[in-house]
Amino acid sequence: MTRARTWEPRFLPVTTSIALLAAALAATPAAAERGDVYVSAYFSLADVEVRSSGAFDQIIDGDENALSYELGYRFHPNVGIEAGYHDLSKVDGAILPCAEGVPCSEIAIRGKFTGLTLAIAPRFEVGGRVGIFARAGLVTWGADIEDAADNLDVAVDDLDRGDTIFGFGADIRIIGGLSGVAKWESMGDIELVSVGLRLTF
Repeated sequence: MTRARTWEPRFLPVTTSIALLAAALAATPAAAERGDVYVSAYFSLADVEVRSSGAFDQIIDGDENALSYELGYRFHPNVGIEAGYHDLSKVDGAILPCAEGVPCSEIAIRGKFTGLTLAIAPRFEVGGRVGIFARAGLVTWGADIEDAADNLDVAVDDLDRGDTIFGFGADIRIIGGLSGVAKWESMGDIELVSVGLRLTF
């Protein structure tokens, strides 16, 4: 059994709140005359540990590769706003179809995770080529759960959750507007360690 996920109702107030904060900061006298738009692409290692309790316990626990893409706008010399899309590989898990503490056989499942993030990202330069930054905001993510053993007919529930996101990292300018980036971030039940490239226009 699956249920349709709807991210928009949860993500809309997040978008509105952060957009209002960005507008307020941009209106301050310290705001830059011209903002910078940048795009980033990352290869990530995702540590996923999710438990969902319903009729049965569903547990997704594992480390998998992920790809992340972000679009940012630096509306202030030291503050940007970033929207991201995160695409995780399928992570293995299990259903425990029995009461807690009672020995039973696990049923293998797997989850395909995707997420949307919106965050404020303060950044400060350390020397001429290196910068350090932090990220704080909200994430909404979902997982399509499926039976890992195709010959079984197992009722599974898709997951749909919202959480806070926070993290930190560093970037180094390679040439022109191209920079290398490394960062760590937490999305509640998911942690990401990422390396990638950022292109500033």
